[in-house]
Amino acid sequence: MNSNHLNSRRQFLGGVIAAAVAPQFIPSRVLGQETAPRRTIRLGHIGVGGQGSRLLQNFLGVEGATSVAIADPFKARREAAGKRVLASQGQEPKLYNDFRELLADKSIDAVIIATADHWHVPIGLEAVRAGKDVYIEKPLGYTLNQNRAMLAACQKEKRIFQYGTQQRSQEILKRGVELVLNGYIGDLQRIEVWAPSGKGGGSLEEIPVPDGLDYDLYLGPAPMKPCSKDRITSPASWFCSDYSIGFIAGWGAHPLDIAIWGQNYDQQGPVSFRGTGDFPTPNELFNNCATWDVEIKFAGGLPMHFMSTNHAQPIVSKYRKTVPDDGTTFFGSKGWVSLNRGGAEASNPEWLKLKPCEGDKRVLYRNNYYASFVESVRERTPSVAPIEDAVRSDAFSHLSLMAIQSGGEVVWDPKAYRIVSPEPLNERMTQPVRGDWKQS
Repeated sequence: MNSNHLNSRRQFLGGVIAAAVAPQFIPSRVLGQETAPRRTIRLGHIGVGGQGSRLLQNFLGVEGATSVAIADPFKARREAAGKRVLASQGQEPKLYNDFRELLADKSIDAVIIATADHWHVPIGLEAVRAGKDVYIEKPLGYTLNQNRAMLAACQKEKRIFQYGTQQRSQEILKRGVELVLNGYIGDLQRIEVWAPSGKGGGSLEEIPVPDGLDYDLYLGPAPMKPCSKDRITSPASWFCSDYSIGFIAGWGAHPLDIAIWGQNYDQQGPVSFRGTGDFPTPNELFNNCATWDVEIKFAGGLPMHFMSTNHAQPIVSKYRKTVPDDGTTFFGSKGWVSLNRGGAEASNPEWLKLKPCEGDKRVLYRNNYYASFVESVRERTPSVAPIEDAVRSDAFSHLSLMAIQSGGEVVWDPKAYRIVSPEPLNERMTQPVRGDWKQS
């Protein structure tokens, strides 16, 4: 991720969305249905590296929540997080090397999971089965079957799930999606979605495992490989196939989530995928697909073009004044609306001034993403980014990659949750794991 991408991410997470603004909804206690004081929600944080540390800071600012436990196999990270909590709350949290010890604490209501990508679902499964609600960073699963398992577990255990797609708390994006839903652009005709490219490189040269790192636990279900200076960094989590499928999911999750928000076109019948991609350094650590260009066609013929930013630049520049690193554009019979992190453009700029637009179709929206999760845990109300939507959007990334790697068309049946053709690709809906970490 280049510095512009990182700055954009940090400004977004630490800016408007993290501001101490009351969520725009009315809890039952305000309506007189609850007279008891609000219960403080006790949070555990699993993974407090770069993104996990930022999430910790955001949740420390949520009234009615307290961070009581930290788990991370990096000793220095968990100790630094503990000091941050102490400075903010005046009470030091419990610190754990092993997340399973944190999950054994029955007093913890919910956990924030911001580990390396390959750990998201295995820890999520353990958490919901331990009776915890979960906030899980994107992308969701390392495989399609992991995603299905996470959905089934949340439904069976009746747990609150919120996906780390914080853009759902940007009012301009909510406004743009509702323009589409209420027919301002006319009949929806096509969609374009793009996200930042990945990168190659990454050292494979072995180094001693650093002091203070439980390397075996850090790898967990991933293959045991020699430690290198880059393998134990965030970029390895994003760009190494041992831990993820790349930015096609890791960044693609954000604009793909906007593409399905309030929509159901992807659930109507079989969906086809066909595309190409580039793997710049297949023999180095960062060996994932770095750039992609995928054509998706939904039942009924609605097309979606999903691409990395380098492919999107010449296409999007034909209608947008600026081409941001990520975006989602809806084209209709009467015009278009294009949405990206922190901004929007439209064929009719006046549409974007409507607050709200006319029409009765609305998406669930909260203007403070983190306070919203805490309130959902307390009130047992649906989250703004539920597991069902996470599974839907993440499937686009996995199936796009399968189409790239197979060199042909992949047809997906969302209702059966199965690849129709080529049928042998269903074997790739799961992957071998090291040890006995549960994947379903």
